[in-house]
Amino acid sequence: MHLEKISHRVTRDAVHQATREVRQGQLDPALNQWFSDQGLDLGRTLFASLCPFDQHTYTGTLVDPQGRVLEFLVDLDEPDNSSLEDVSDELGPKHPEHPEADPCDRITMALLMQQQGDVGNS
Repeated sequence: MHLEKISHRVTRDAVHQATREVRQGQLDPALNQWFSDQGLDLGRTLFASLCPFDQHTYTGTLVDPQGRVLEFLVDLDEPDNSSLEDVSDELGPKHPEHPEADPCDRITMALLMQQQGDVGNS
């Protein structure tokens, strides 16, 4: 899949930005701790999306170093009620190998970046 369009670069930059926010600790440090407690290597994990949902609550989608797509809902006030769910088998057109895949989708882009080893520039 060729990623030469400006829209592809914009999507790649958005994934890098979300990933950078986590890696550089620009969000709540307890969020990074929660991800680490789940066994995620933040230096090799890409964040397709990350949104503050409420105070001390975050939601989003990440691609781990094994290429799994995980959705998360993290409540830092009640970490035991937080969730990290593997949705890799339910991707449909978000999977880069799907005939209708769109690299302008952040999940698709994060998977492509992970496959290409583009994880360290964030």
